[in-house]
Parts: sequence; structure tokens; C-alpha cells
Amino acid sequence: MPPFAAELEEWWLRNGYEALVDLVDSHDDHISSRQCGFAQHMQRRLLAFDNDRTLQIKLEETWPGIRVSRNVNYQANPRKNLREAALNIFQSSEEGGINFVRVMDGLGYLDAMEIHRLRLMEATRVAVEASCPDDHQFKVLEELHRTTSANYKHFHTGFRTCILIHELTRDNDCRKETPQIMARLNALFPSVVFLGDEYDIDPTPYSPGLRDSIRFSVFEHLMSEDPFSQQRQQVIQMKLLCWCDIPGYSQARDALIRYSQECKKLEGVCLAVLDALERRPLSNVSGRQLSAESSFVSCSNTSSSPQTDTFEGPLSANTPPDSQPSAFWAVSFSTPPVPHPLHRGVPGRELSAAKTDGAGFAGDYSAPPVLCYPHDISRTEFFEHPLARELDMTSMEKSLLGLLIPKELESRDF
Repeated sequence: MPPFAAELEEWWLRNGYEALVDLVDSHDDHISSRQCGFAQHMQRRLLAFDNDRTLQIKLEETWPGIRVSRNVNYQANPRKNLREAALNIFQSSEEGGINFVRVMDGLGYLDAMEIHRLRLMEATRVAVEASCPDDHQFKVLEELHRTTSANYKHFHTGFRTCILIHELTRDNDCRKETPQIMARLNALFPSVVFLGDEYDIDPTPYSPGLRDSIRFSVFEHLMSEDPFSQQRQQVIQMKLLCWCDIPGYSQARDALIRYSQECKKLEGVCLAVLDALERRPLSNVSGRQLSAESSFVSCSNTSSSPQTDTFEGPLSANTPPDSQPSAFWAVSFSTPPVPHPLHRGVPGRELSAAKTDGAGFAGDYSAPPVLCYPHDISRTEFFEHPLARELDMTSMEKSLLGLLIPKELESRDF
């Protein structure tokens, strides 16, 4: 798990503060912000700082200690933390806007939710590609993933830019020192992201070019003359919001609300797809692998099969025709599912020996029509569940699961 914004800021204030002081020290500069070449000089200085390998190694080795000392678990119950951030940290403008006391933890909650979502999406993608690449539900999932990622990018950059603008436009009494503002900049838009292993995920949605533009704009602003004047404050807001095409707070919060709703939908679809894939083990079993005894599986066993749990009720070959919902069953005129189809009541075709029609043997056709016969044994008609057609299963497997059953008539006379 990469470091969160609050952990990075604490590291820079504790372990990397001296490096920040040296970065913003302008006593040795022989060029002012009004002279040509000032921007290029500041850009070279910032690039040298961002590419300082010694500082990067120190940060990579020591930031996990910050996480241990803070003892804040952003990953626990990400959905609950997302709701907490949307309601109590990033509030609407009418309710007070951003709660700056908890804002850094709020960013951690949002990033943890995005990492959770990306991992769930990746697990679903791997499972679908391995078993059913053309699953129509996965196409819906991909569209949800696209819109959710776009909303995350909007509020991710929008909230962090609003936090920076708040720090750069505060009054003199409560304004932070320049190294402290740079520490927050390095926490909100870090120049490098450290991942734990190959399975770790970086939730950063923006490009390195946008990141570098934001970092340079803020650093150049802080190093210029009188950076906290009203005119300079208006200039930095225009650079960040307009030039970098970053949404304002209202648009970012609207994106957060949409993101929260779409995350709930996406998680439900992911779990539904994974659950459907887990219920497909028999689809890969060939008919020749089934034993001869499996043809005599009782209806009580087949009706409790996991595959039938996805229907509204367990249906089997013993269910009377009037109790089977016709909306879920269609008549199929096809070849028999087995060499000798199992017709209820016909001697030699029963599901179990206890269901042999004794009256049929005796020729007593006045007996009540308890059992039903087809008109013509050579003309086989079956009830087939509509969803069973989409399963990669043989007719043998469908008949054993009760998804393909012989059609029954109301009379047993033939």
C-alpha cells in the first residue's frame, strides 16, 4: 500500500524538513522574479530536488515508520470511511465546505476506497478472462469502471488543489511557513510514489505532466516576490484552476457524490459476476466423466444443487406441470438429452424404480391419471430453462440438474 497524504506530510515535517528549508532558501540566488530566466532557474532547482536519489531512498526506507507511529488504518471498512468523508469532511458549501482539521485523513479514506475498488475490479477482470471473456455483465462493469474512474480523477485533483489554494491565500496570522507549505505540496502531489510489491496499486489518476505543472506553479509562486499579495493570490488560483483545467470545489464534491453511488453499484456487479463464475464448475465437466450411477440421482439431490439456487425456486422433473412457472420454461424440440430419455411413468424410463406405473403394466386405464405419458415416444419434447441455453453444458448435465426435463401431458392415455 503506497503512503497516504497525511503520512507523507508528517514525514516531510519530521524527517525531510531540512531539505525543504534548503530548497526554498533564496539567499544565494542572483536573479529576481522580475528578470528573464527566473522561471527556468526555479524549474531546474525543483527538478534537482525531485530527482535527488539520496532523498528518495531515505523517504522509501523510513516512511513505513510514520504509518506505524500514527496507527491509522485507512483500509478498514472503506465504504463506511467513504461515507464519513463525504458527509463530515468534504461537506457542501452551504454546510461549511472542507473540514481542514480532518482533511488529510479524508484524502486517505478516499484513496483507500479507490485502491479497494481497483483491486476488486482487477480480480473480476482476471476471473472473467479466464472463464468467460464474452460475459455481457463484464461489459456493463467496464462502463461503470470508466465513469467511476473519471469521477475519482475530478475530485482527487479538485480537493487537493483547493487545499493548496487555501494554504496560499490564508491571512498572515494563521499562514504556514514556506517549508511547511512545500511539505503539504509534496504530500498532496508527490513527485514519486512508492509501491510495496508488484501487486500494489497506485491510485494516482493524473498524468506526470499535470503533476509537474502543479508542483512548478506552486513552487514558482512561493519563490517570487510578495507571493501572498492579493494580486499574486489571484494569479496562482488562475494557474491551478484554469491553466491546469482542474475543477472547483463544488464540481469536485458533485463528482464525489456520484463516485460514492457508482462504487456501490460497481461492487454489487463485481460480486454478482464472481458469484456467477463460482457456480459454473460443472460446465467444464464432460459427459463421459460422469459415472453411470449419476443417471439415477434422485430428484431431491438435483433440486438442491448449487446451480438451481439462481432461480426463483428449485424445479425438478417431479414438479407438477401446473406448479412450474411457464415464464421461466420454454418447450424445446431437440434430440433427447440421453440415449434413453427419462419419461415419468413409462416402464424402463422412470427416475427411480419406485415410480414404475403398475396400472400401466396391468392395463387398468380407469385408474386416476397420476402419471403422464407423451403422445409419441419417438417425438421428444422438453422443458428447458431459458438461462440454461447460455450455459456451456451438455444436455446430459442439464437433465441431471433439472434444467432440461421431459414435457408432460395432462392425460396418461396414449
